[in-house]
Amino acid sequence: MSGSGNLSDFIMHHIVDSHEWPILPGVAIPLPHFLSLHVLMLLIGAVLTFLLALTGARRAGLLPSSPLGHIVEVLLLYIRDEVARPSIGKEDGDKWVPFLATFFFFITVLNLMGLVPLFAGATADISVTAAMSLLVFVVFNAVGIFHNGPFRYVKNLVPSGVPWWVLPILAPIEIVSIFIRAFSLTIRLFANMAAGHIMILVIAGLISILAPMIAGSLHGLLGGGSEGISLLLTAPLPLAFLLFILVIKVLVCVLQAFVFTFLSSLYIGGALHQEH
Repeated sequence: MSGSGNLSDFIMHHIVDSHEWPILPGVAIPLPHFLSLHVLMLLIGAVLTFLLALTGARRAGLLPSSPLGHIVEVLLLYIRDEVARPSIGKEDGDKWVPFLATFFFFITVLNLMGLVPLFAGATADISVTAAMSLLVFVVFNAVGIFHNGPFRYVKNLVPSGVPWWVLPILAPIEIVSIFIRAFSLTIRLFANMAAGHIMILVIAGLISILAPMIAGSLHGLLGGGSEGISLLLTAPLPLAFLLFILVIKVLVCVLQAFVFTFLSSLYIGGALHQEH
């Protein structure tokens, strides 16, 4: 059970924030009181995102100078053509590509960092996802007020042509829906990332939990060699399933970053062009 506890503590650091940075099971680097583990991951993620952007910006003539640069350029073009322009419009959409692309690459990097044992999954912390959602909330409301004017922005929250007797019901619903947008961004990203880490914990923990049980059953037949045989019997299936889950988790990391970016573009487009 002590092995199971160590494994649990090692994997749960991807979810629980602290002032220690676990780099190996039982080995942790203490952090200053003003710096938590997830804040450190955000700083590291920002640096990695900046380096990724630099890689994409390096050109050899008209083309990126590296395979990674080609991937970054393809993703940027996809965000521009399939996310920003359809949601915000061609003219305004191109102006918002840097903002949306920054969110996409930053969240993708943070999500993928959560799969590396040396790092922690900051996006599995609801305070992190809430902070990013709050930024989107402030931005799309500020842009809507600046573009349409305060009075017109608030007035257009309720569709025109609605009967007067429906307004007392519809107006509060529309106002609450603005806050629900930020709430949905927060919960969607947090829940998917946290669930993935918990699933990894459960699957990996099967090995450390089942192996001692099987070893105890085989001890009478095999003596001291029962531990090695029990590990050979219990490890392959959970490890194969764990590898499968990790592959799926990589796809989920990118998908959730895209969903966050896509919904953000919809909210910005809706605030800018309320007539649509």
